[in-house]
Formats: sequence, structure tokens, C-alpha cells
Amino acid sequence: MKDTIFLLGVLMLLTACPVEAWSSSAKGMAAFEDVCARADEYDCYVNHKYGYALAWPKRHLRPLGESDAGDGQVFAAPDGRAELRCWGSFGIAAQQTIPEAMTQAMAEPDRQVTYKHAGGDFFVLSGYVEDRIFYRRSVLAHGVLATFELTYDAPLKELFDPLIRDISAGFIIDPDFGLHGVHDE
Repeated sequence: MKDTIFLLGVLMLLTACPVEAWSSSAKGMAAFEDVCARADEYDCYVNHKYGYALAWPKRHLRPLGESDAGDGQVFAAPDGRAELRCWGSFGIAAQQTIPEAMTQAMAEPDRQVTYKHAGGDFFVLSGYVEDRIFYRRSVLAHGVLATFELTYDAPLKELFDPLIRDISAGFIIDPDFGLHGVHDE
């Protein structure tokens, strides 16, 4: 309980949004809190520009810094054998439907998709990109399309496959992001 209260306080400071905005998606927030509360395993990145957050496995990856555009960040393994990227967008990309965004992602070069699943506001793809395994999840909410993609060398499958569950659970978008005026242009 003490860790949960601390995490909510940190999220309030990081996002400059009221905590009730994040907690209005109780299931997503609870999963995010659960993963981020395991502070010995995960750290949490919050993107202020697009209103999403991502838990990333700090034992295996290191942050490389937020992009100059402020749309996301790359986390890489020190040996270069794994990489986690996250990014967000609004405008043209966010006007897409989930099927359109999924089709566009599947058409990226050198991809062999072996699994795909879509819901009303998300899609998941996995398979191979060149000689690596990839897992991509995109979520569309309130004019924001947020995505993360984990790629790793095939011999690391046993290490990273279980982490994908946690990374996915620790990937949320503030359901009231557009109401805060953060991205009003």
C-alpha cells in the first residue's frame, strides 16, 4: 500500500495531471502500478507530450534518452542484442483506425508477422524483423496513438518472452489526456 501511494504521488508529479485522470482507467492503472511497484525489476517512463507511460525492465535495458521530438525513448541492452522503443503521435497518424494502423505496421520492410491480434482500440503484432524477434503493441485513445516495440535476438527468447507480459501491462495511456490541454495546438 505504501508503495502504491508513493507511485501515485510520483505519477502526479511526472505528469502534472490530476491522479484521478490516471485512475479513471482502473484496470490499466492497477496493472501499471503492479509492474512499476516492482522497483527492483522495472522503472517507469512517462511521456508528457502524448500522455502515455511504459514500464521497462531495468535489469536488461538502459535508457538512451528521450528523442529530440519528445515523442518517446529507446531502451537498449548494453550488448546491443535487445531494444525497446516507445513513441506516440497525434494528428494524421491518430486519425487512422486500428485496422489501418495495423496494416501499415505489417507493411514495414523485412517483417514476417507470425501473430496478430486487434481490438477496438489496440493491436498487437509479433514475428521476425530481419533475424530478430519483435513484439509491437499500439493503443489508440483520445487522438493519441502510442506504440512500443521490443526487438531481441532469437537466443534471448526465454528471457524476454515473460517480460513482454509485464511491459504490456505497464503500458498505459491517460484516458483524459486531451482534457488537460497538454496537446492542444
